Amino acid sequence: MSGQRKHDPWLVPVLIWVTFFVYGAIAAPVPGVNEPHYLCKAKHFWHPQWCAGDFFLSSPNAHLVFYLTIGSLTTILPLETVAWIGRAAATGVLAIGWTRCFSRLFFMSWAPLWCAWVFLAFSACGNFSGEWLVGGVEGKVFAYGFLLLALGDVFRERNHWAAIWAGLAISFHPVVGIWGLMAYFLLRGMELARDVRRSSVGAPGQSLLASAGPAIFATFQELLLLTVVAIPGLVPVVQLLTESVSPETRFAGTYLQVYFRLAHHLDPMLFPLRSYLGYAALLLVWIASLSWGGRTNERRRFDVIVFGAVLFMVGGILVGYGPRPARLMPYFAERMNLLKFYPFRLGDLLLPVAVSVSLIGVLERTALFTSSESSRERRALLPQIMMLLVFVAALCRADSTGESNRYATIDRADWLDVCRWIDQNVSVDAVLQSPTNGWAFKWFARRAEYVAFKDCPQDAAGIVEWNRRLNFLQKWYEQNYADQLYSASELRGLREQTGMTHLLTDRLGPLEIEPIYRNGTFQVYDLTTLDQ
Repeated sequence: MSGQRKHDPWLVPVLIWVTFFVYGAIAAPVPGVNEPHYLCKAKHFWHPQWCAGDFFLSSPNAHLVFYLTIGSLTTILPLETVAWIGRAAATGVLAIGWTRCFSRLFFMSWAPLWCAWVFLAFSACGNFSGEWLVGGVEGKVFAYGFLLLALGDVFRERNHWAAIWAGLAISFHPVVGIWGLMAYFLLRGMELARDVRRSSVGAPGQSLLASAGPAIFATFQELLLLTVVAIPGLVPVVQLLTESVSPETRFAGTYLQVYFRLAHHLDPMLFPLRSYLGYAALLLVWIASLSWGGRTNERRRFDVIVFGAVLFMVGGILVGYGPRPARLMPYFAERMNLLKFYPFRLGDLLLPVAVSVSLIGVLERTALFTSSESSRERRALLPQIMMLLVFVAALCRADSTGESNRYATIDRADWLDVCRWIDQNVSVDAVLQSPTNGWAFKWFARRAEYVAFKDCPQDAAGIVEWNRRLNFLQKWYEQNYADQLYSASELRGLREQTGMTHLLTDRLGPLEIEPIYRNGTFQVYDLTTLDQ
């Protein structure tokens, strides 16, 4: 079905890999938004003495498989090198999965590449709940790649291999993998019900067990295989969900996670109007495409998976919709506990992917349809140029709207300078507090932090303590600035209450003690000098 190929069968996946890698390098230069979060945690996992005393790095490890695999490279290579290697590996898995899955949905061999270009154009314009696929290395990129591999083998009726890939997806990122598995369960359930209806029509006297038994047994085998492969990633998650804490702590941790730290991902009442409008338009296009011609059996099965993802997303909106503050909603606690499992993330990605598939499908049938293979390849030149222009536009858009979690040009140079100075001159066992808008401090300075807004633990007790530390610092900054000076005695009290050894500031001050280093933007203060 995928069409005859005159080129090397690996050419398309290699080009898709280059596509994802280049787009990620432009949209999210190293270190990407989450790379300091994941790779610093991985380095501390292998070297506990690295940034010893850092609050976040010492918290439980939720992404164990990622730390054991990509994270192991941090033992021999610098973090930046590991990030590039990790990106190459993650986008490689993603490219192979993308090709294996979508080559079953098209007739033209180049179509999966065009589909990737159109999807990246959508990605460059925005998303619904902050979910992204290409822009750095972390466990979820591998997970999505393995999910696509699983779906490609489902299309080929290689269900045992699909179970292995799905298990690896769960191992690398349980939330992504399990949402994908639930969408597959929806597909499998619908197909099982269809088969039972057909068998009952063909053999009215046959029992339900006799007609559905073989399929149920095969499904059980696949689930057993999937579970065995997924166990390494499930164990740390189960430990987090069953940690021994009081009900009050568990409630507070969930509340802080859903409505404070990750509200931009989990609270649908905070998603911008443009996201709702954009995804409503995508949804309408996708629904319209269900009636377009040329739909194969694989395409119909893929649409069921997309339907499941959209169903989860709409369900998340209904669960999260209500008055604010959120505690005014009926069944507030139950709804909050459902939202913490990211019900939007699968639909956030699959809906633009599905529209990309639909658009490329139309392009195939209208611009490229011909009975002659040679004519088809010649006529593919113009659409290739068109799609390449779409990809270039996506790159330009990504470059102009790149990550905003970085300092401006002048401040960036000063930030890198002060982090370099700290790395070279401050004791390795120091614990610092960096500015609120500090960027990748541990990555560049290689020193522990007392608390950082970006680096929030994932266990309930850790989330509550993280919030306590942030609140403590905020109150300390405000209360001790009444006389517009942070005195030596006040700074000594700060050190005694937090254990921090140094303070890195930009606008905070004035302080009664002299900095041990200063550049145009930042100052470093040694609080240990107050011990005497």
